[in-house]
Amino acid sequence: MTELSLRHIKKSYGHVEVLKGIDHQVPDGTFFTLLGPSGCGKTTLLRVIAGFVTPSVGSVHFGSEDVTGVPPHRREIGMVFQDYALFPDKSVFDNVAYGLRARRVPKEEIRRSVNEYLERVGLEGFGERLPTALSGGQRQRVALARALVVGPRVLLMDEPLSNLDAALRVQMRDVIRSLQLETKTTTIFVTHDQEEALAMSDTIAVMKDGRIDQCGAPDDVYRNPKTAYVSKFVGSANLLQAKPVERCNDGICRFEVEGSNFAGRIMSEANDGRYLVVARPENLGIRKAAAAPGECELSGVVISTQFQGYRTSYRVKLKSGSEVNVETFGEMDGSPLTRGDEVIVSFQDKCIFVPEASQ
Repeated sequence: MTELSLRHIKKSYGHVEVLKGIDHQVPDGTFFTLLGPSGCGKTTLLRVIAGFVTPSVGSVHFGSEDVTGVPPHRREIGMVFQDYALFPDKSVFDNVAYGLRARRVPKEEIRRSVNEYLERVGLEGFGERLPTALSGGQRQRVALARALVVGPRVLLMDEPLSNLDAALRVQMRDVIRSLQLETKTTTIFVTHDQEEALAMSDTIAVMKDGRIDQCGAPDDVYRNPKTAYVSKFVGSANLLQAKPVERCNDGICRFEVEGSNFAGRIMSEANDGRYLVVARPENLGIRKAAAAPGECELSGVVISTQFQGYRTSYRVKLKSGSEVNVETFGEMDGSPLTRGDEVIVSFQDKCIFVPEASQ
């Protein structure tokens, strides 16, 4: 196992600064995910860790060793690419054995190790097949076995599931996570898919414009976003403008939202004093309007419904003209809501508030 340390990593191409000062430590054996949209710098950062890209400023450390100037083939990394990068003219066995042969490992040990990892990824008996005779999920398993069989200090994975269909993605993320827990390999996983990140990771770093916007455990990043960007990118969120009214000593502040009184925590300070309330659809309540809304409640009209089996989604237009999504689970008390119904949307008693603009 290896602790990974990124120290003030910057990378520029001409006048374009792609990475803008990344400082972070990834503990031994952690499954660490870089999450963000295209162009945020996550793949560039992965390539810096791998040694394919040299940082303009900063250093990369594996444990106590500074590997910034060490070429990729000497960093003892395992790499799983988006397109698998298998040798089409080599058998499954020879693909997995490639790194071991390059390290001049004895033949008998190669045979034992390759067969062990083919069994681990569920491909026992597939050693003589060519990659063209395999499905996409099977080729990804071969790539994973090839990366792990060499016992890498750090495993790097660049959007490895993006070419698979939905069912295979779910299957493969379970395979990857199980093997990572079994081998306890420090793993850096790059994806733009927030569901993958939430399901697989010990830690998620949400990237934006070459920086880490927020980093933490999946449930913490989801439940306690510190910025509007993280609120929208990790899961779905309703964001409404909020005007600060009162600061309290207990850490709970009061806001005015669409004419109603709200209370909650400020996740990070807004330099310009402008805030948004963050409300996940599943945390909102909804009922037919029988009286005026109270605190932390807003009135509106249902403009669409979607029944999805175990849950029902409602799109509600508030009196201000803003729209929110509400999700309910199971059966509602009383008659079902339909399009055109006047409703009350209730927010949590203690909401969270984030800056409206990027700080």
